[in-house]
Amino acid sequence: MSNRGFLWIFLGAVAECGWAYGLKHASNLSEFLLTTLLVSISFVSFMKALKYLPVSISYAVFVGFGTVFIVIAEIISDYVTSGIMPNFIRLFFIATLILGVLGLKGIKE
Repeated sequence: MSNRGFLWIFLGAVAECGWAYGLKHASNLSEFLLTTLLVSISFVSFMKALKYLPVSISYAVFVGFGTVFIVIAEIISDYVTSGIMPNFIRLFFIATLILGVLGLKGIKE
């Protein structure tokens, strides 16, 4: 498995976090256009990753990273806007998800 594939997945997952967050908060045309651009970057990055990695690993890692990134962005947003501290159980399950994704990366074929 290629590190280049995981780099594409990481880039795509960051873009996915951006468009998911943007979709929730976009309120004008330029924000919607930025969200559309991030959707495109996310999709193209995932397709590029498939040149280097099997689809089963690519999809699981892509969704895992995307989920982790959006949950972290939401935790930061909640803390900054309303002072809500993150729940320990939520952090535990995020850590579990990260370990699962890293485990998939470590699997040798």
